[in-house]
Amino acid sequence: IANYRSIFEEQVFSMVASKDTKHPDNLIAVDGFHLLKAAGIYGSNAAGKSNLIKAVQFMDQLIAISATRMNEGDRIQGAVPFKLSVDTRTRPCLVEVTFIEDGNAYKYGFSATQERVHSEWLRCYSIDGIDQVWFDRRFDEKTQQTDWKFGGPLSHDQQLLKDRTRDNSLVLSTGPRENVKPLIKVFQWFRQKLAIFDLSNAPNALKHRTAGLCLEDGSFKLRVARMLKDADFQIDGFSIANEDLKMPELADMDIAEKPMTSALRNLIKTIQKTFEMNIQSLQVHTAHHTIGLDEIVTFDMEEESNGTQRLFALAAPFLHTLDTGGVMMVDELDCSLHPNLTRKLIELFQSPLVNRLGAQLIFTTHDSTLLDQKLFRRDQIYLVEKMRNRGSEYFSLYDFDNKDRPRNTESLQRNYLSGKYGAIPQFGPVFEDFQLT
Repeated sequence: IANYRSIFEEQVFSMVASKDTKHPDNLIAVDGFHLLKAAGIYGSNAAGKSNLIKAVQFMDQLIAISATRMNEGDRIQGAVPFKLSVDTRTRPCLVEVTFIEDGNAYKYGFSATQERVHSEWLRCYSIDGIDQVWFDRRFDEKTQQTDWKFGGPLSHDQQLLKDRTRDNSLVLSTGPRENVKPLIKVFQWFRQKLAIFDLSNAPNALKHRTAGLCLEDGSFKLRVARMLKDADFQIDGFSIANEDLKMPELADMDIAEKPMTSALRNLIKTIQKTFEMNIQSLQVHTAHHTIGLDEIVTFDMEEESNGTQRLFALAAPFLHTLDTGGVMMVDELDCSLHPNLTRKLIELFQSPLVNRLGAQLIFTTHDSTLLDQKLFRRDQIYLVEKMRNRGSEYFSLYDFDNKDRPRNTESLQRNYLSGKYGAIPQFGPVFEDFQLT
């Protein structure tokens, strides 16, 4: 990633394992090297932890919508450059991802401003060691023309892709829409294998997704119910039903005698007619045993704790990622969850019995109890720190020079909080010199 939000100079976040020999169960074996099953990102507030995840989300969303839900001339809203340098404000943001699918490695990336895509490329490294450039587009600022190169399986589709790809859309978005089959597999990896979430926000959409899957698949519902029960939420089960949405008072408002403009009166009538429609939504009700009685009491999911609601919401993407060997990125994984529960979720990803298809978890957190060498290798713990140029820099504990690299026996939590590794707040005199009177 480069020139994106708090990220100034190019930063590389890698899930390729180092030569550290600890916790072999935390690794995914690939021909010739290993990948990490999980990685946690730490840093002070405003250091840039979330911007790593936002960058991948920006890429994912632009791939999903640029060819189908954007029109010629629409601005690329997610392209937010580093604003603390005059030179970078008008330069394109850059995001590139390398991933493995069906034994082939794909390197895909693009750079874009809000006005247009400036460059885009896709390379494929096959199992046989063949390196192919599938396509490469570069916009020339001087000539205001785009240079195109195509190769491999896209050689026969180059004219179609050139003609149908707008300046503000991506080839990887246009190709699948035009049924260019070689690009569909790459497109589907982003659509089906990559899941990105921010748990600091109310997870209403996620709760609805989990509820829908539970309603469709009884076995999936049993797995979610077991997650909630085994998380010690004291929930004995749950049910899902389609229920009418509760309408606000505006639906029954008598507007005949109200002083208002005709435009406002017509707007309210339109809204009231909308509310007369039979609008339904999936509602989740949890079941609890009554103390001392063989009786079940039900609660609306909204009556449960924030932690219960977030774990329920997370259940569908969590299980889907493990089932498909995908990649799950979560901002603030520990939000409303007990540290022991967060740890258990990570351990599930790192279990060779549960995670059999090479699923990966990347998350940000402030939970320092997870800084434990019984849980993580040093290359699984990333830190983010603002540098002198005020841009974010990402580095793992294994990236330190040999003399400064944390030993396998030291307390990572204590040393991190004391500032030994950096990436913690540096307080000013208002906090340091504050005295209670």
